[in-house]
Amino acid sequence: MNDIDRRQSTRFTMSIPVGLRFPTGPNKEGWGRILNLSPEGLFLETRFPLEISEVVYVSFALKDGARFDNLRTHVIRLNYEEGYFQAGIAFDDVVDHETLRDVIAALAYEGGVRLD
Repeated sequence: MNDIDRRQSTRFTMSIPVGLRFPTGPNKEGWGRILNLSPEGLFLETRFPLEISEVVYVSFALKDGARFDNLRTHVIRLNYEEGYFQAGIAFDDVVDHETLRDVIAALAYEGGVRLD
């Protein structure tokens, strides 16, 4: 079974800036770019060093004005390529279901996908 088969939901490809806040380590704040987003998490690219299992708080806004601030996440997958860290980031259980529904609805609206 490959990674695509294991995914629980659709990923929305995009390129939007994301603010990063690190509760531990030498860097307290940073930035990156979200490459894709799903109800379970996101895939981002950044020059700021990341580690597997590290907690990262993310903030981003979508084109329709939906804004998500300080969502608690953790790094589950990590690559380093051409000066950038590329990380699979999972939303933690601390993120409530209403927030996740808002993410799904905003992504569907942006992509012209109808949710039933």
